[in-house]
Amino acid sequence: MADLPGSLRRPAGGPWPDPPGRPCAPLENGMKPSSRVVLSVALLTAAFVFQQLRSTGEAVPIRRSLDEFPLSIGTWQGREATIFEVEILNVLKVKDYLMRRFVDPADRSLWLYIGYWDTQRKGASPHSPRNCLPGGGWEPLEAKKVTIPLATTHASVTVNRYLIQKDQTQQLVFYWYVAQGKPVAGEIEARIEMVRNAMLHNRTDGALIRVSSPVYDSVEATSDMLTQYVQSMYPILGQFLPD
Repeated sequence: MADLPGSLRRPAGGPWPDPPGRPCAPLENGMKPSSRVVLSVALLTAAFVFQQLRSTGEAVPIRRSLDEFPLSIGTWQGREATIFEVEILNVLKVKDYLMRRFVDPADRSLWLYIGYWDTQRKGASPHSPRNCLPGGGWEPLEAKKVTIPLATTHASVTVNRYLIQKDQTQQLVFYWYVAQGKPVAGEIEARIEMVRNAMLHNRTDGALIRVSSPVYDSVEATSDMLTQYVQSMYPILGQFLPD
């Protein structure tokens, strides 16, 4: 069973640890007092430098407003867009976003969502669809990563492929992150990139790209449809998102 925060557990054959509020016994690690002072100063200095990097960086503006995102992408045509309510925007804390439905000549629909954060220093960050969608009542059926080949200038992009179901309706979702200009599929990888770029380049900007559709005919047929859409849409992202 996993340890609960604040719980106490007696080591096998050993004494109970000191509960909070009681003085701790000295550590028997052989470290001299002078070494502890040097280590403490080094840790405080590292924490101060990291905090400065996290708090004084400039936000990275988006290149163009997402309102200008093209209505025609390959054979797809944009239809209605969704305007989020203030309550949702207060949770998302996006700097810019786009939520628009596209249809193809066969009248199949998909939704494109792009959320952009110019900085993630004040608690604003992408919300993982892996967490948000189940919260909305969608049951995850399958999750894996797929690599989509792109045009010559963009070798490929790896995205999450997420199959979900609510009542009798199934949807297929593709999503990935853009961490300071670099596409990454995983949430952890995006976090690692953000910390690295905050320290090296003073940047924490990021984006979440999500493409979703009802399942038409079969999961694989719908996956092929989303793949073709991403292949047409991906080169356009560079006109809006910073490198």
